[in-house]
Amino acid sequence: MKTIEQLKQETQVPVIVVDEQGFITYINQCFQETYLWDIELIGKTLLDVIPDSFHDAHNLGFSRFSMTEKSNILDHPINAKVITKDGRAVWSEHWLIAEQLEGTWWFGATLRPLDL
Repeated sequence: MKTIEQLKQETQVPVIVVDEQGFITYINQCFQETYLWDIELIGKTLLDVIPDSFHDAHNLGFSRFSMTEKSNILDHPINAKVITKDGRAVWSEHWLIAEQLEGTWWFGATLRPLDL
């Protein structure tokens, strides 16, 4: 399994990293080019790139992980939509990881658009 720092070294696939509160802390150039976002996304919540219809499920899963530190979606691919800056919902394959560093959880994902 890759670490968050290893994810940040990826250049050929879109990468996004969030902190344990769900705030986006990093997107790579490939993410910016693929989903049309730029650096203004840093500091916003992950909900800005998740369709409204998935907000409740995301919040529930995030809360459950915070309480149990267990997840059913880490370390294997899942298909979900990503909202582009221009408002389109793009089906993408996500590969999610979680890593605890100095008592803080960090979450990262590589994404592969399926319908661009």
